[in-house]
Amino acid sequence: MANVKRTIKIDCITNSNRKSDYYGKVYGRIHFEEPLNLRGLVEHIMGHGTPYTRDIVQGVTIRLRDCIVELLSEGQGVKIDGLGTFRPTLLNVKGGADSVSEWNVQENVEGVRVRFIPEGEKLDRITHKAMLDKCVLEKTYEVTYKEITSGGKPKKVPVYTPIVTEDEEQPEP
Repeated sequence: MANVKRTIKIDCITNSNRKSDYYGKVYGRIHFEEPLNLRGLVEHIMGHGTPYTRDIVQGVTIRLRDCIVELLSEGQGVKIDGLGTFRPTLLNVKGGADSVSEWNVQENVEGVRVRFIPEGEKLDRITHKAMLDKCVLEKTYEVTYKEITSGGKPKKVPVYTPIVTEDEEQPEP
């Protein structure tokens, strides 16, 4: 894979929580596209010119996923060199128990989460600061919310307005 900086699109959103000390302040958020499904990931891998056939790439990807889930469900963390570590963690009920003897799974555990810890090795680093060196951040949309009624219930839907920077020409009206 070539060492090319990729572009991450950024949405600008104004804090609309009147109770917040930061009400009215603008924050950036990654512009989310629909995540790649397995087929999309396999197609992406195939686009890099792998000598393996589509069915082999898909089979290995499915087996990798199945084995990671199996190991996590046994409490075993999984480290993929150059990517990071997947580790199961408990989601405890707020407040905890008063003593070890009173603590039990049924009353004190809401669930199990999977935590991902990015690789920290110098060559493969994908930590939050290292990722800034691997990509270009581009301000693309201002996001506002419009309230609509759906199924008789009020619902806020995002409205994306393209941001034109000073470098770009203004489109003709």
